[in-house]
Amino acid sequence: MKSITFNREELYKELWSKPMTQIAEEHNINVYQLTKACDALKIPRPESGYWSKLRNGYKIKQKPLTEFKTNEYKLIPKVDLKEQLPKSFKTITFKKNLTGLHPLVSKTYKYLKEKNYGDNYGRFKPFGKGYLGILVSKDVMKRAILFYDGLIKEIERQGFQVSGDGSDKMPYTSVKVNDDKVYLRLEEEGSFNRTKTSSKSSWSEYDYDYYTTGKLRLQISKYSWNHNDRTISDTKNLKLEYQIEKIFKTILLIAEEAKNWRLEREEQAKKDEQERIIRERLRREEQLEQKKRTDLEKAANSFTKSQYIYQYIQEVEKQFLTNTLSLKQEKKFEEWKKWALEHADRLNPVKQKVESFLSESDACSQNHSVHDS
Repeated sequence: MKSITFNREELYKELWSKPMTQIAEEHNINVYQLTKACDALKIPRPESGYWSKLRNGYKIKQKPLTEFKTNEYKLIPKVDLKEQLPKSFKTITFKKNLTGLHPLVSKTYKYLKEKNYGDNYGRFKPFGKGYLGILVSKDVMKRAILFYDGLIKEIERQGFQVSGDGSDKMPYTSVKVNDDKVYLRLEEEGSFNRTKTSSKSSWSEYDYDYYTTGKLRLQISKYSWNHNDRTISDTKNLKLEYQIEKIFKTILLIAEEAKNWRLEREEQAKKDEQERIIRERLRREEQLEQKKRTDLEKAANSFTKSQYIYQYIQEVEKQFLTNTLSLKQEKKFEEWKKWALEHADRLNPVKQKVESFLSESDACSQNHSVHDS
């Protein structure tokens, strides 16, 4: 398979003249691969919303291309669809009637027939988990259901899992490709006409007449909350039913992007966890160091007290011995002296520290003797 060599300056000009999705499609690669090439060549890219603002007449300053040591980047393009799919891809023969539908399709269709609530455009969608991601009017409902039926059956024949996920507000169809999911939503395009209001009591200056166009579009995304990653729509000459190969290519492309996105998040999570462990270790070391310092200061204060007591005992003994003492008095003094010294010894951290070092040395010696024997 031939590799693609990107020239830095040429790719920079392309990026600021047309969207990345268009560039990726022209080179038969996915957007993630194109992003990798841009990052490797340090090429600044337009920010999100750039093309929309440009179409609406906004003037946006182009980010300059700074100097960089590398001028070329080689990339191997994606493999053919036949090599990507588990089974040989075959053209879908769509049903003409609504019998023998896939269970998920049948469940969704039953819901749409029974419910009469639509949006401003008169489009209907199911509410709740377990239904397809769909938003269509009654005029194209049969076609949309039959399209979903054929598509889902071929997706499952390829070995991918299809399910109806989402919530009451946002149902969507998920396709599990290996360990990652791609999210689908089939919609009928809507539009509106705006006219000056004739009512003086109206709060709005304009009246709006909403209607559906009859055109279907399939939104394909790696995000369950955002269906604008890729959109494949009916065209003047080509309906969705005749763009199945492009749909499958896009599903696999998005699945690859979802995989890379997941791996990046997992790698970032590992880094975050490692950083958390390091921070926790440093925090514990800091706490231990602070405790050692506090203990040392306490020991120093205790040592000072013990020295005062020793001096006090000596001074009492010196004064006491200048007197003639009875045996009873000497015994009483000795008892007091013993008690006072024991208390001074308890306060004396020097003795305690020496004893702890000696006990550790004895323990080490015993361990060595056990291993030697």
